[in-house]
Amino acid sequence: MTAFREFEQDNQLRRRLIFVCLSVAIMVSAVYATVAYRLINDLGIRTETHYLEQEGKAFLHELEHANTSELNHLREHLPLTFGTKNSRYHVHIRHPKLEDFVLSDSVSETQADDLMSLIPPLPDGDDLSSGHFKFEGQSFIWFYGKDHDVDLILAVKPNSLETSMSYAFKRLAITSAIVFWIAVWLALLLSSWITKRVKDKNDALKKLATHDSLTGLPNRLYLVNKLHGVMQTREQKAPESGCLLAIDVDHLKDVNDSLGHSAGDKLLIVLAYRIQQELSEDQMLVRAGGDEFLVWAPNMSIDGASVLASHIITACNEPLMMDQLTVNIGASLGVAHFPSHTDHVETLITYADSAMYQAKQRRAGWATYCPNNSGNVDNKRHLQLRSELNSALSENQIQLYYQPKVKIETGEIVGAEALARWIHPTDGMISPMIFIPLVEQSGLVQEFGRYVIRQAIQQLVTWKNQRIESPIAVNLSPYNLLDKDLVLYTQNLLVKGNISPELLEIELTETATSVDIQTISDALNDFKEIGVKLSIDDFGTGMSSLAYVSSLNVDTIKVDRSFVHDIETNANHYSIVNTALTLARSFGCTIVVEGIENKTQMALLKEMGCDFGQGFYYSRPLPVDQFTAMIKFTRTLPVA
Repeated sequence: MTAFREFEQDNQLRRRLIFVCLSVAIMVSAVYATVAYRLINDLGIRTETHYLEQEGKAFLHELEHANTSELNHLREHLPLTFGTKNSRYHVHIRHPKLEDFVLSDSVSETQADDLMSLIPPLPDGDDLSSGHFKFEGQSFIWFYGKDHDVDLILAVKPNSLETSMSYAFKRLAITSAIVFWIAVWLALLLSSWITKRVKDKNDALKKLATHDSLTGLPNRLYLVNKLHGVMQTREQKAPESGCLLAIDVDHLKDVNDSLGHSAGDKLLIVLAYRIQQELSEDQMLVRAGGDEFLVWAPNMSIDGASVLASHIITACNEPLMMDQLTVNIGASLGVAHFPSHTDHVETLITYADSAMYQAKQRRAGWATYCPNNSGNVDNKRHLQLRSELNSALSENQIQLYYQPKVKIETGEIVGAEALARWIHPTDGMISPMIFIPLVEQSGLVQEFGRYVIRQAIQQLVTWKNQRIESPIAVNLSPYNLLDKDLVLYTQNLLVKGNISPELLEIELTETATSVDIQTISDALNDFKEIGVKLSIDDFGTGMSSLAYVSSLNVDTIKVDRSFVHDIETNANHYSIVNTALTLARSFGCTIVVEGIENKTQMALLKEMGCDFGQGFYYSRPLPVDQFTAMIKFTRTLPVA
């Protein structure tokens, strides 16, 4: 739920953008008005100072060259000269023909003294100086001039400066208001554009995260979120029910391996379309990943889900054309009901998967989850083990046990078959009958094949360092042989360990070789070319034994244990083993008989002329340390 909500639209985004844009607009307008006002004020003061300086210089010149009557005339007209343009002024004249003359307007004597104290003396060598200062919160400009014995000091507060600043302030206010409203318009436009872009990107990311890119269907995350919503609705409002159907496509891996992944993708698209045609508008098809689909059918009973499951299985079983070949793809389906089976989302999906695995094991097409069915416990355990396979490989929990291969005539140990055993940290030893199918279902077949080969070659290196030489046979699935780099991988390990390729043998189950025989034959020939021995395991259980023996060019044929356990009393099984022996000799192969459990069987096989055998009569599969001790100190079996 949390991950899904991250894609929900932030309703405050537009308001936040508008607020930010308006804040920026107000700040820009304020900065613009402040800077402009200061510039205009500075320019006005500079202009007035310059004008006062020119006026003061002219007046100083008149004072210097005026006679007594003219001086009196100038003194009388001083108020007209400075009072008409200035709201406050102070004039101080020192002239040899006049006493110190002081004229002020709106400036008291104390203020006049303060004004005079703010005017600096003339710099050395200068006759004129001017400037401005603040006095009682008002701007004054001043002039200080000297011409021979005449000094003139002027300090005025010009009316024109206040008038111009008042005018400028009004214009700046109007301009700032215009800029502000333009900014508001741009903020609304920009916020709308950004909000739309973010929403589009958010919707695209949401679809990418909640839908399958291949089929365009919703994915597991989308379904989980929807089911959470359904369960919340059930808690708050009227009860709601429904069925969840888990669908697993059969044999998709065969299509991918044989025809390529593009063909597998096309197959999934076709199957998704077929399943969708069986659903109503309120039912939702979801691709959970890989070869698995889920269907949520709201307000459907278990009986109704059974009918729907039957229709879906029928649709999936219909053959389809892929690259001009008719491909039969089936499916297995499991049904779980909400809320009678569970009201928890993840548990509901687990129950549907569990029922689906039951259907797959029983080859029943579809099955409904049954709380009282003990098979559910096994399915849960299988699911758990399947999820732990990666850690089992990375932590070397899967170990090789070794069963000796014996020369029947003498009892001499001539090699060993490596059999995988999972030593689980909590469950103990897990049978390969349980975990090998899980490996094939999990997509780790090729990785598992490399793991077994690597472990076997490492053991050959260890034995070599101990001066022990014993060939090892490893079992591989035909799916392992679809690993194009497996031969090169094996060769590199043999070269790195300085191991003779003849000490490694590949055993392939004959029943499995009926799948894509040409591809398997090519892979086995590549192993043959680098010197690795080849054998067919479980011979006699397949449908085309002669064809496969002739096609695969193997070194050894291993007769399946099912023909040996009653060979003393079953004439048919005796004939099959005898025929296999004749066949092996005609193809130049050695023969190994599996499942020898007693001395009578051993004696009979020895009389028939069988080359090699293995089974509990000689030894069970042993951990590597016990087997190593056996071949070091006991070279013949059985031990008396």
